[in-house]
Amino acid sequence: MYACPMRAFFYVGNMAEPRSVPRKISAGVILVDARGRVLMQLRDDDPSIMFPDHWGITGGAGHPGETPEQAARREVAEETGLTLGKIEPFRAYYFQETRTPAGARPSAKRAADYELYLFHAPCSTPTDEMTCGEGRGLRFFAPEELAEIDIAYNHRQVLLDFFASPGYALYLHGAPFGDASDGEAIDPLAAYLSALEDGAPWFEAMMQAIALWERPQEAVDGRQYRYLIGGEAFDWLLLAERLIDAAPGYVPAAEAERLLFDAHAPGGTASPGGERLDDERLRALIGEAKHRAHLNYLYGVTVEEALQYAVELEVSKERVTVHIRDPRADDAAIDPVYERIYGRPRGALLREFRDEAGLPHGTHISLTELREFMYWLFKYRVRTCEPARVASDTRKALAQLSAMEAAVLRSRRHATRESRATAVVHDDLLRSAL
Repeated sequence: MYACPMRAFFYVGNMAEPRSVPRKISAGVILVDARGRVLMQLRDDDPSIMFPDHWGITGGAGHPGETPEQAARREVAEETGLTLGKIEPFRAYYFQETRTPAGARPSAKRAADYELYLFHAPCSTPTDEMTCGEGRGLRFFAPEELAEIDIAYNHRQVLLDFFASPGYALYLHGAPFGDASDGEAIDPLAAYLSALEDGAPWFEAMMQAIALWERPQEAVDGRQYRYLIGGEAFDWLLLAERLIDAAPGYVPAAEAERLLFDAHAPGGTASPGGERLDDERLRALIGEAKHRAHLNYLYGVTVEEALQYAVELEVSKERVTVHIRDPRADDAAIDPVYERIYGRPRGALLREFRDEAGLPHGTHISLTELREFMYWLFKYRVRTCEPARVASDTRKALAQLSAMEAAVLRSRRHATRESRATAVVHDDLLRSAL
């Protein structure tokens, strides 16, 4: 047993405020079996306890003088009969509570600071060999099964965070705590390629590699990949493109195109065309931190580009309406868009961006630099414009994105109908020839 170092935890919450209320500590261990399922305990169906008949992570309140790790180990032993070996810190959740949470028994509670410390560890013991010391039962659940059960406290969010973490991805690779057979941490790219060779679904293997990925940029075969823009905006689709290119022959071209251009995950027999990755599923796949950085990219680059396009359409429509021909060169004609959005010409903004970034002032701009510039423009607009204007422009950009997606969908439906009609004609001609 070792004392739990506070720096080993990632805190969720604000620990900087001075304490003027009681401090309550609890701790638990997320136990993971060889199939990636987590152990849950079913609480008693007693209305006098908090969250009766709910499932929860093994753990409980700490005793005076206990470290979080000591409390976690003791609670697991009391609830399951297991004596754990090595365990690893996951996260510490901090929150203040002044009223009874949903699911708890009615009572008058004092305000308190709550600290929940979570660890994780592998578990090879089946539940029928455990001793259920508290509650009504113990059971392992796969991630997709948790949506169907009632879960106590904030444990649902805890598990979503855990499933999205690099630590959990290592369990799926059979190497808890990152311990490979040679004692070294698994490289995400090597693990991805190995999983593909073993027959794993390409999308699952790729998303696990993205969850584990740490390099913000790299150069591969002369191409520069910058996944993290401005130190805070994550272009996960660029990393997906890199991983697909690294495994030729493993990813069907049509599925790769749908992912990279439409963010559609591959579908099964029920949805052969795939389905668009919603926000919650993406967060579960790549982790909370990367998902927040993805949102920075979405609003800072994608939405900013859509805003410029929307304003460009407005300017073009105004010119056509009043029959004014712009005599300026094409490059200069773009300036009205920048002046309308940012209040300054594009050239002046680009010079300021390059000065701040320490980049040369050339006549050309690479795609990587353009994305950096776009993110810089987003932050410039938020910093210099009125909040109401920022909100209005953002709504305009989102509406433009929706219109563009709808147009693409209509175009594809039309192409599909034409393809089917062509196939019918072809079949008719073939039957006539026979």
